[in-house]
Amino acid sequence: MCIDLVLADPYPVMLDGLSHAFDNLPEFSVKSCVHHGDAALQAVKQYQPHILVMDLSLTQKSGLALLQELQSASVQTRPVVFTGASIGEVMQALDLGVQGLVSKEKSKQILTRCIKSVHEGGQWLDRDLSLKTMSLLLEQKKKNAQASHLLTPRELMVARMVTEGWPNKKIATKLFISEGTAKLHLHHVYQKLNCPGRMSLQRFMQEHGLV
Repeated sequence: MCIDLVLADPYPVMLDGLSHAFDNLPEFSVKSCVHHGDAALQAVKQYQPHILVMDLSLTQKSGLALLQELQSASVQTRPVVFTGASIGEVMQALDLGVQGLVSKEKSKQILTRCIKSVHEGGQWLDRDLSLKTMSLLLEQKKKNAQASHLLTPRELMVARMVTEGWPNKKIATKLFISEGTAKLHLHHVYQKLNCPGRMSLQRFMQEHGLV
């Protein structure tokens, strides 16, 4: 059975190379080659390919935004991510249910094996990217544990309230403490987490899964 493909990559040289590679393989049929996310979504809806081979660094509509839209679109196309993106973006792609993921450092043969596996309903995750992802997850888990242990239960509660946008006066009323005490707790939180202000604290709490 011939596997229909749409190829999406922001770099013309890479896109031309992929197109040429698959044109020489009789088991694949390239239906469209596009440079940005909006065009990729249109091509998927128009051609209904079996597989969308895509980079995460697409423009106009990012690769991650495209994956989100594909989830809600009424198409059977399965995405295969062929990318040099950061591990953070790769992790987000995995969270969006991507079953095929290959680093651009790998060969054409690895990519074709990945596509065939995903087309058959399987999963293919690049071993190197998987190891890096697991390493990052473990590192984040360690940092989360360290951060939560740095704060007292009361300080952690105050930090979460600040992250939710609560002003000091409202925090004090909720916790039955003075506003000065609420500010002191917050001062200690800033010092322990090395956060210079509320915005920085919000980012820290969100990035470390403490909200």
